[in-house]
Amino acid sequence: MREHGNMHNTGGAMQRLTPAERLVAAMAMRGTPYKSIARSLDKSPATVRNQLHMIYQKLGVSNRTALSCALLSDL
Repeated sequence: MREHGNMHNTGGAMQRLTPAERLVAAMAMRGTPYKSIARSLDKSPATVRNQLHMIYQKLGVSNRTALSCALLSDL
C-alpha cells in the first residue's frame, strides 16, 4: 500500500531523476535484469543496483512495479 499512497505525490517523478537514473529506470521498467543494464551502460551490476536503490528512495517506492506506476503516472 505504501507505493499506492505515494503514486499521488509523484508528479514530475521523471524530472526528479538525473539523466543516468532516467536511463536505468527506463530499462528497469522494461524488466531488464541488473546484469543486462550494467552491460548496456558499461557499469558494474553493483553500480546499477545502487542506482536503482537511489531511484526507489527518491520516488518513495520499493520495487520495479511501483517504479513503473510512479513514472507512468507522469504521462
